[in-house]
Amino acid sequence: MYFTAWLSKLVAHRLLSLVKQNPSLVDFHERKFQTIARKQARDLIPNRRYIDGMAKLVYSTLQSAKKLGVDIQKLELSDWLLFQCEGEKDKKGNQNIRLYKDKVEILTFDYSKNSKRIMLDVKFSRGYRKVLDRVVELSVSGEFAYPARVIVKEANFYPHSMHVFGEIQVMIRLDFYHEVMKRFESPLGDNVGGIDVNTDRINLAVVNRSGELLDTYMVWFSEITARGFPKKKAWSLLGEGIRDVLSYAYYHGVSTIALENPKVLGYLKYYWIRNGERCGKDYNYKVATFRNSVIERIAYKAPLYGLNVVFVNPAGTSTGTKALQRKLGLDKHTTSAYLIALRGLKQKKTK
Repeated sequence: MYFTAWLSKLVAHRLLSLVKQNPSLVDFHERKFQTIARKQARDLIPNRRYIDGMAKLVYSTLQSAKKLGVDIQKLELSDWLLFQCEGEKDKKGNQNIRLYKDKVEILTFDYSKNSKRIMLDVKFSRGYRKVLDRVVELSVSGEFAYPARVIVKEANFYPHSMHVFGEIQVMIRLDFYHEVMKRFESPLGDNVGGIDVNTDRINLAVVNRSGELLDTYMVWFSEITARGFPKKKAWSLLGEGIRDVLSYAYYHGVSTIALENPKVLGYLKYYWIRNGERCGKDYNYKVATFRNSVIERIAYKAPLYGLNVVFVNPAGTSTGTKALQRKLGLDKHTTSAYLIALRGLKQKKTK
């Protein structure tokens, strides 16, 4: 598994280097870019599906860099080790990385590029058990395809402690996730809930159709801001907080959730690419990335509660609000959530 990821990394290096030498490749159609990748990388890993996976990753990153106006010449690969394969219905969902109920079968290559299929036991998050069972059920019958990725987290080749630790990531359509995991079919009322996201809390303000403030709610997760706090545990706590906020909104008659419109970050915000202009430990950039990640998570979780989502312009919702804070008797974050709710209400009325 380690060498499969290592060989795939070489493919990504070669493709990125090729693009830097031939910048016009950024404007190619994805299918043409994929064809070029197969020709250029066949000697590195003898499997077109894994080459296609790296081509898609690099191509998507390049398109995001183009959209953001980032200089392609300044892009570098970060220190990830992964490989991925697109889904195929007629291959039981995925030819190279195939899911079973509690196992995964993976096509691997050793240092000499000899292939071998291995079967591994896996532990799936309890929260995603239902949707994964449905994915396996449909893919085995040839009705569903899923892209999958294997990420190598840790590898040790010492004689007495040889091991490779990693994780499996499965990508599914958002509408499929909502269909399987939905908790409520329709809202209980027609109120609007505005949500303000910060690094240590999420604030909710509920308004009616007339714009009157009906209720407020807040969840804290200040402990996750401590240096060295485990990332996995942090997202677990955040997930609980998001569930609490959305559940509260549902039971208080909210039908629409209004969120700040997140800045487009694209694939550059993830770990597999590094840009010379964005890799510094800039606090404001980290905060923006964190907040956008939470906003995105709220946006795809809200439909599970039968709630619609609208995005509003956040300008002016966090500054110059002291007079309104005093009038309403609210702190600045709850006031921000209230203003976001009003903008969401206005947007809802104009639809």
